Amino acid sequence: MGTIAAKITRYTKLSMEKITYAADDVIYREGDPSQQVYLIKSGRINLIDTYPETGEVVSKSLGPGRVFGEIELIDRRPRSSIAQASEEAKIVVFSHDEIMDMVFDNPEKSLILARDVFDRLRQLYSSDSLDGELTKLREEMHETIKAAVISHESRVVKSHNGMAAIAIPVVLLIAIVVGMQVYLH
Repeated sequence: MGTIAAKITRYTKLSMEKITYAADDVIYREGDPSQQVYLIKSGRINLIDTYPETGEVVSKSLGPGRVFGEIELIDRRPRSSIAQASEEAKIVVFSHDEIMDMVFDNPEKSLILARDVFDRLRQLYSSDSLDGELTKLREEMHETIKAAVISHESRVVKSHNGMAAIAIPVVLLIAIVVGMQVYLH
């Protein structure tokens, strides 16, 4: 008896596409249209989220037998993250039509999709996960604010030093002019 992933692969073996990605190859980017679901046969795929404050962060690393890209395919929205191979990976690609055929013709074979969707929902709404994410975000915000304050203070000091460098000769020039006026009168 094989795994669900093996059953899905056998079910669609005539129309599926198998692709090998090298390490660091990008499978899709944030904002790309959602047209496929991906099944990892071997290797690892990182799902990377982009935050304005901290940049790119690996939110999840998936291995063989895992599915990714299914959430956006179901809701038909553009990709919300970057999927990138962290090592050489063999991926089976399923189109939207293949997935819909599988769900409606053989609902029991779509359990792998449901498992991954529920795992993600559980992770998103887990209090441990939320507390951890909030703590991490607070630390990142603290470091970002600290760096911004130090940078600002550095610019202010340079600005004041620059103003002093200009102000001293101006004050001396005024003193000389005033002294000359007093001396000449």
